Amino acid sequence: MRIVAPITFILLALGASAQIGPGGVGNAANNRLWLSGDNSVVVVGTAVTNWNDHSGNNNNATSPAVPARPTLVSGALNGYPVLAFNGATNELRIADAGSLDLTQWDIFMVTAEGAPKNNNAWLSKGTNTQPNYALWSPVSDALQLPTYDIFGLFSAPLTPAGTTGAAYSVLEYNNTVFLGLFPSRTVYKNGATIHNDVNLLQLPSNNNNQLYIGNAQGAVGWNLNGTIGEIIMYSTPVNSAQRMIINNYLAAKYGLALTTGDIYLQDQLANGNYDHEVAGIGRISSTSQQTDSRGTAVVQINNATGLGNNEFLIWGHDNGILGAWGSTDIPSGVQGRWFRVWRVNEASPTGAAVDVGNVDITFDLTNQGPAVAADLRLLVDINNNGVFADDVPIGGATAVGGNLYRFAAVNALVNNRRFTLATININTTPLPIELLSFAAHVQYDRTVLLEWSTATEHNNEYFVVERSANAEAWHTVAQLQGAGNSNTRIDYSALDEHPLEHQSYYRLKQVDFGGSYTHSNTVAVNMGTPPNSLILYPNPAHDAVDLVFTSTTDRPEVRLYNCLGELVAAPTHITDGGAHMDVSALPEGGYIVVVVTDHTVLTDRLVLAR
Repeated sequence: MRIVAPITFILLALGASAQIGPGGVGNAANNRLWLSGDNSVVVVGTAVTNWNDHSGNNNNATSPAVPARPTLVSGALNGYPVLAFNGATNELRIADAGSLDLTQWDIFMVTAEGAPKNNNAWLSKGTNTQPNYALWSPVSDALQLPTYDIFGLFSAPLTPAGTTGAAYSVLEYNNTVFLGLFPSRTVYKNGATIHNDVNLLQLPSNNNNQLYIGNAQGAVGWNLNGTIGEIIMYSTPVNSAQRMIINNYLAAKYGLALTTGDIYLQDQLANGNYDHEVAGIGRISSTSQQTDSRGTAVVQINNATGLGNNEFLIWGHDNGILGAWGSTDIPSGVQGRWFRVWRVNEASPTGAAVDVGNVDITFDLTNQGPAVAADLRLLVDINNNGVFADDVPIGGATAVGGNLYRFAAVNALVNNRRFTLATININTTPLPIELLSFAAHVQYDRTVLLEWSTATEHNNEYFVVERSANAEAWHTVAQLQGAGNSNTRIDYSALDEHPLEHQSYYRLKQVDFGGSYTHSNTVAVNMGTPPNSLILYPNPAHDAVDLVFTSTTDRPEVRLYNCLGELVAAPTHITDGGAHMDVSALPEGGYIVVVVTDHTVLTDRLVLAR
């Protein structure tokens, strides 16, 4: 049996010239926390050890102990992962930071209850005696929160891939919310106001306490039975235009239907599922606007010359490859274009087409190899037929520093149109990134398997796998020959037989025949899993599950409990280094595995899915 624990830790290299928060709204100054299941999650198997902040404030979440680790459920919502909390032991914590001692805030969350219970807790800063703010349900199907803004999945009864039951149950706020004596806050659900009289339970206070995720103020039993896909926290309230952009970003990413303000429609299946890295500019009034956005993608749009009241320009992409080698849908004179395509909505909050005027479009070509501004062409599908070969390329790009290349005063972005980036010289400006994935896997024998895949390769001589203890000083682990030129997927792998203890980092260096090179994203692994850890594989399980743990006890005791806390029977065979459990006779759902060894008790959450 081979146990592989995939690790994901993505570091983004973003330009500082545009707003790079969710949907392009905010930056590190006011976007104090940004956690999403698809970015910067470190796992052992599927158990989350770290959930790292990509707001720029380093407010990283960690599990306080092995039993506290929530489960990463891949592909749960529109292909994106979520973190599942078991309602009993699972939680993450963020160390005290002044950036999280908020006295005013906007909080957006993509969440769902797995099961109603007293004190389902999403997050809390402080303790019972020193609270700052919290979001929890004190009784079944109720909501109490001294917070401002929540974007929830409560109206979407979906079941994540690999789980069973009504994991995304409908939650209606049908209880009278707590009435305090302090300033009220507004609560939004899927874009629409559901409460405008939620009162603070007490005034916010700065304190030296942790931020709890999946647990309210450290109280016993106040743990979340449910899931979290994304948490976004601002230290100042966002304006109405920014709120609409963030809601459209979340709705497109997770496949949700907004109740109001659904401006971006290119995420729909009929329009091609341009769901990814949605960002936007827009204006409700002179005091409620967002004029410069980028988000996490390589595209920045700003300087709209005619942005009026109730006008928005929102864009997203199809997650195509950021590589041009082998592309064929190109106009005459163009030698290649990115396979990734963006599509826009230029519309009002009610969906009517508008005109925001000319805009500047800037592409960040960091890690894209050499580029000559005169070689770049902007392709816009003017007749909206899904083909670029019959369109006229737009030139005039200028290098504005920091690997940024700008097309100024573009008037071709009209509601529903597609666009992408192209080159007229594949040699001097190859737009070469063709890496589909790069991942590091900790194996059961404590080696690290490095795997990556390319969709296309151009002038690629070889790859170098590099490792670092601090993400600064890098050393070569392995070198593999590249394919030279290729238009088909190629899978590669290398093995680090002597990895560093505890935390280490890996990256991939791709070297061309001419000596130029690019680096991949950086991934991290943690070899410091304590000997008293428990790994379940596979999880979710179908008919059987293997338990991996160490014990000096001759016969460690293995127990299985259902979601009601009842002990259930499952034939179990103790093996060297663990146990094998037959769960074929048990119904689908969530369970807790408990292993009692000589000096410790190990627990983990198990999901059975047929």
